[in-house]
Amino acid sequence: MILSRRITIIHIIMSRRLLVSAVVIAVLAAHLDQASSLLSAGCNTSTSHHHRRTAASPLIRLHATSKETDLTSLRKLLTQATSIHDKNLASTPPLAQISSRLHDLETESSDPTFWDSSNSARNDVVTKDIARYSRLKLEMELWDRLRNDATEALDLLEEFHNSNEEDDEEMVALTQEECQSSAEQLLQLSQKYELSTLLSGPYDDSPCRLLLTAGAGGTEACDWVNMLYRMYSRHASYMDYTVKVVDESAGDVVGYKSVELLIDGPQAYGWFKGEKGAHRLVRLSPFNANNKRQTTFAGVDVVPVLDEEDIKMVDIPEKELEITTMRSGGKGGQNVNKVETGVRIKHIPSGLAVKCTEERSQLMNKQIAMNRLKAQLLAIAQEQRLQDINAIRGDIVEASWGAQIRNYVMQPYKMVKDGRSEWETSDVDGVLDGGA
Repeated sequence: MILSRRITIIHIIMSRRLLVSAVVIAVLAAHLDQASSLLSAGCNTSTSHHHRRTAASPLIRLHATSKETDLTSLRKLLTQATSIHDKNLASTPPLAQISSRLHDLETESSDPTFWDSSNSARNDVVTKDIARYSRLKLEMELWDRLRNDATEALDLLEEFHNSNEEDDEEMVALTQEECQSSAEQLLQLSQKYELSTLLSGPYDDSPCRLLLTAGAGGTEACDWVNMLYRMYSRHASYMDYTVKVVDESAGDVVGYKSVELLIDGPQAYGWFKGEKGAHRLVRLSPFNANNKRQTTFAGVDVVPVLDEEDIKMVDIPEKELEITTMRSGGKGGQNVNKVETGVRIKHIPSGLAVKCTEERSQLMNKQIAMNRLKAQLLAIAQEQRLQDINAIRGDIVEASWGAQIRNYVMQPYKMVKDGRSEWETSDVDGVLDGGA
């Protein structure tokens, strides 16, 4: 790839030189007399030429030092990228093994009887495995390509540096750009994969539901929920996740009292589960007549979306449930505006509550709400490392003072600080824009 680009650049440069050759010859001819006079006076000006050559030598040394600095930086960048890449390869099955496994799964799925309704459980497993192995294969092939491109470009730069021949600046710049771009991409992808290997919990690869709820702060809190909704939506898009608004309750003035999002993608729950908790915002409120600094809160709850197979073993006694119905409202005609099709289920021992108004049937909404409650109980049991869901303690997110996990301060200074890891940054706008 690098050699072919080198040949292409050579052809481009030669073509440009041929196109301007006529102009150059004409200019030389026009100044032939001046050139002759300069040659005749060469002896008299030899001393000044000597001084100019002597004065130019530091520039030559400076240029060489700059090249050496660029090469050193590129070496460090590529070494860092390949180091993480090697660690990832050590913890990942070989590419040949992944290709073989993918071939076996595709062969199995090509059987006409494979898609029978009696084989639905196996269908889901195979479909997920095919998607996972296909994604991993493409990633590993991209890593290898970027590493080879960066290594070949660096080798070519080393040849340019060690060669006594005059370098073509355009070719050197192109090769340097190729090396830096490939190495930076390899480093970024390797770091991202290294982080994803840490998301190995039992439900980390599942889709998730994000429930954003306004806490203390009134209208300001509703606007804060809207800001968080925008932040998480943009971040999910940056991660190539799909985002769907499942339910929303508009604020009295602006924003939302609550918003429920469904986020689907590789390791969606594992990626977002750390956002669970209260989020605190400090800013000059646009809803305060005196433009005073105001503190407000919003609660973020994250729940995995699990399959029937994952939750079928969960049994919740009826006496531990408090089931209420409500009118769904919104689109759906009189059936949802006059009939109580919405369902809210509360788990009395833990205090967890789940609401569903998606379907036009109360029975279907009750089933969906029950599945969500079971998934939430399973996730909390796994977080608290409990063997039985009956031992789950109350784990409701309280969006108020003293319970925040992260602070977003926009006035009198700018800072986002996580209270658990002590991580902080002054780029508040970048974080609220999705951290992309």
